[in-house]
Amino acid sequence: MTIQLRWLHQFQFAGYYMALEKGYYKEAGLDVKLLEGGPSALNPLDELMSGRSDFAITSSGVVIDRMEGKPVQAVAAIMQTSPIVWITLKSANIQTVEDMAGKRAMLMPPPESAELLTVLRKDQYNNLNVEFQHTSFDVEDLIRGKTDAYDGYISNEPYVLTQQGIEYNLINPRDYGVNFYADVLVTRESLADRNPELVARVRDASLKGWEYALTNLEESVQVIHEKYAPEKSIDHLRFEARTLRRLILPDLVQLGHMNPARWQFIADSYRDLGMTSAEPALEGFLFEDRQPNNYWLAIKVGGISAVLLMIAGYVILKFRRLSQQLAQTNHKLSEMAIIDQLTHVHNRNGLQQLIPGMLSLANRDGMNCSFLMLDIDHFKSVNDRFGHQTGDVALQAFAEVLTRHRRKEDLVARVGGEEFVMLLAGAHIEAATQIANQILESVRQLELVSPDGVRFGITASIGLVPAKGTLEGIWYAADTALYQAKHEGRDRVVRTTGVSQVKRSIS
Repeated sequence: MTIQLRWLHQFQFAGYYMALEKGYYKEAGLDVKLLEGGPSALNPLDELMSGRSDFAITSSGVVIDRMEGKPVQAVAAIMQTSPIVWITLKSANIQTVEDMAGKRAMLMPPPESAELLTVLRKDQYNNLNVEFQHTSFDVEDLIRGKTDAYDGYISNEPYVLTQQGIEYNLINPRDYGVNFYADVLVTRESLADRNPELVARVRDASLKGWEYALTNLEESVQVIHEKYAPEKSIDHLRFEARTLRRLILPDLVQLGHMNPARWQFIADSYRDLGMTSAEPALEGFLFEDRQPNNYWLAIKVGGISAVLLMIAGYVILKFRRLSQQLAQTNHKLSEMAIIDQLTHVHNRNGLQQLIPGMLSLANRDGMNCSFLMLDIDHFKSVNDRFGHQTGDVALQAFAEVLTRHRRKEDLVARVGGEEFVMLLAGAHIEAATQIANQILESVRQLELVSPDGVRFGITASIGLVPAKGTLEGIWYAADTALYQAKHEGRDRVVRTTGVSQVKRSIS
């Protein structure tokens, strides 16, 4: 069983490496070999269609091949957001798509460049007269002035530029409403039809590998450096790992998830770009588990269900007087499912249930909203020094500060460990900045006491963004701003009006 990668060995394929290293493929009865890609390798889809590989990792452009009749099926989308961006030198003062007017820009051959092209084909940008150049796959051409905008990966070239002390800007398609899948696991339709159970085993083992890799970043980085990409430094792989994790969004979206409506949008976008004239009909494009019919099992299940229904009916009649008590209990259980029991603010599940409706309502009414991602600084040292009981007290005190500063219409949630988020309804970026700085000041004034009587304080870092677009996009932008706040020394607010325009607020 072979899987053709779409590029050279790096963290981009960490889940497949860890599925091998941790024995997940072997546990599934699979003998898997990973085939390296790269600029000199054939198109991964060509390898798949020729039968030289059984699976391949490719871009969202695979939907074009399906539209044009190639028997390929998408099995899982690893990255919920594409890492492809334009990179420009800060000295060139090219910060937005508008600034690219009359400039030179590198592109990979379509459809690899589709996200970037889609932005330029929007009505307001289609007369910029950008001069396109075939990509050289070498960011040195940007540094040497051979191009004005280099098409690279947000997880790769920025690290190279930073190491050389070169300041840069990122022009990210997602900031302009273009958000495609990336690194899609695909297979031949004939294989999926003939052996869907095998395809499901490959998918599940691969996703298990991804889950391990994203949960154990440091271990995965070490394995990749030692066995797959020794030419890449540990620091480079760490940078790639942190960046790609924010694109994969494992805390928000189920690994490998694919939305048919989103695929339809991608297909329509490719057609609008003139990359294909085929009808965007996608029936059968997404792989689905297909289990063989077992009528005897159905009969048994039906019989058991009938018996269970009779028992249930008896129980309902006999204990009808308990229904009110049960309803009250269910209400409490439902509340527990969305409320963090330690801090009494919403948990991640509650956030995911409530925020889509709040964002939809805000967009409909043209309301400004802001999104804060907050993290207690050096929280691990609190647990290590004073114990987890004291750490819980710190979390409760921090949550109380957030609750104190929230308005009636705002949402506060604890989304993991010491990380919290706030959605400020009706608050534009300047008003939200004031609230964020007030929160920081209140946190600084906290005086906590350990079990042995030691008094100590805490600080926090905040990433602040306008709540516009999808939850995934908002989350990524806020997380990026929060990471910069940590990088700049913590105990501060960093705000951004877009992923590529992060700046520190003035306290």
